[in-house]
Amino acid sequence: MAVPEWLLVPQEQISPNASIKTSFLKNRLRKVSFIDKTLEELTTVVRDEIFSEAIAGRDGLLQKINPAAKVVSIFILICVACLIRHIIPLLILNIWLLLLAYISSIPLSAFIKRVWLVVPLFTGIIVFPSIFNFIQPGTPLLSLFHFSQRIHFGPWVFPSVLAITSQGVWGAVILILRAGACISLAALLTYTTPWQSVLKALQKVFVPQIFVSVLEMSYRYIYLFLQSASEIFTARRSRSLGHTSTKEQRSFVSGAIGSLWSKAINLSKEIHAAMISRGYTGRPDTITNFRIRTLDWLWILFIVTVSALLIGGDRIFA
Repeated sequence: MAVPEWLLVPQEQISPNASIKTSFLKNRLRKVSFIDKTLEELTTVVRDEIFSEAIAGRDGLLQKINPAAKVVSIFILICVACLIRHIIPLLILNIWLLLLAYISSIPLSAFIKRVWLVVPLFTGIIVFPSIFNFIQPGTPLLSLFHFSQRIHFGPWVFPSVLAITSQGVWGAVILILRAGACISLAALLTYTTPWQSVLKALQKVFVPQIFVSVLEMSYRYIYLFLQSASEIFTARRSRSLGHTSTKEQRSFVSGAIGSLWSKAINLSKEIHAAMISRGYTGRPDTITNFRIRTLDWLWILFIVTVSALLIGGDRIFA
């Protein structure tokens, strides 16, 4: 085959003609393939993990606290968030957690994206039916439909007026704020503490050993399988010419899932046999040692004080 003429022309002499522009626009506007989306998501997961490990090494407030003290304090605050029944204390708690993230050198954009883009979506979907009067009876806030009579659907009886109740909206907002506070606390722990230190801290606070072991193995090998999946999709992408149909891409993805599942089962058996042969007794040993300092005791005392103020304020508003 002869070499195309445009390849022999120096780059500075090439003028963008209409056909090149049209081809470029078509490629830009072409729908992103299923494989490309999967590769992008795999890359995002690994990038977020590296980003979290980098934040844990910064000079922030929570980074200076003993991991065991952080686990205890976060557990206390999660219990407080679950006990609060009024919107105002929950708003104060969530604003205070944002301030704590800022003081701990956590980028607020990443923190808000991880927490407040997920919580309203999934929690809101769950609690959405509760705002209507056929789930949560109460004072009508907004009437939507008027029926001639009550509707009977099996054991359920729907009212003649479908409306949004103030009690339902109040309960939905409280649940979303409560879930946001709990997820914010978990994000603060994972952002400011290396994973190995989190596992060691869980052992210190008497979390069952089997639970810690499962977390440790899952964290270690989930990225190994992410790397394997990324290699499979990259190999497929590098060997594909042109644009494949969505059906073909999904067929490939389902096959890749089956291949990874088979690999995971075989690898788990090999890892277990290797661990037993090297004397594993079910209790992992780490070289990290914690020492409770004065700052850690002051932090726990501060958390207890904040918890008491939040619960007291909730009783006042109630």
